[in-house]
Amino acid sequence: MPPAAPPSWDKIGDGVAIIQGTMERPGEQPLRQSNQFFYLCGVVEPRAILVIDGKTKRTTVFLRPRNERQEKGMYGPGLYPSDENAKAIGVDAILPRDDFKAMLEGFGKENRVIYNAFRPEVLGSASPADPAAVARNTKADPWDGRSSREEQFRARLKEYAPNSEIKDMDAMIDTLRGTKSPREIAVIREATKAAGLGIMEAMRDARPGMHEYEIQADAEYVFQEDGVRMAPPTSR
Repeated sequence: MPPAAPPSWDKIGDGVAIIQGTMERPGEQPLRQSNQFFYLCGVVEPRAILVIDGKTKRTTVFLRPRNERQEKGMYGPGLYPSDENAKAIGVDAILPRDDFKAMLEGFGKENRVIYNAFRPEVLGSASPADPAAVARNTKADPWDGRSSREEQFRARLKEYAPNSEIKDMDAMIDTLRGTKSPREIAVIREATKAAGLGIMEAMRDARPGMHEYEIQADAEYVFQEDGVRMAPPTSR
């Protein structure tokens, strides 16, 4: 689990940034955290909520309670509310998800500006435009018409903090992600090296008449041998 990315306090001033993580996947589909959420705190747990308070300079993650049955019989150890886990991931507190409402209502009473990621969540290698297009098409579909999960979340934020202005912070996060730390640069170099080795292996083995999935298998074998995972190691 990478440590939490340092938030840009000067951008949100005395406001508060509130971002929700992705949902759990049905069946045995692997969980892939949304890109913006994962960048800010590195937490790979379903239905997590991240709060970055520009006034108090505190970062809080809200998680569902511990599920020992799932830990023992399905997924292995996971994150849950505790001081020990908060220290491990580099945030000030990990609290029960049920406590989030009270904190949100407190922000509303103070008329605090709330910053939220408006963009539909991006999972894996998709570009930001892809989920945005799906959300627009779904909302415009006369046989569907659902709002996006992000729009629903903002509506709930406004319900419990009616006096708070809600602003988009995607551009802020994009700017932060544009500057790479030495650790991020090292990871990118390792990933690029593994990708190059996998591509070269696929080129060496390529023959007329081969199927694309066979060539893909050559590259993915090298990726796995080099320790590269296509998604975080959890199936929650």
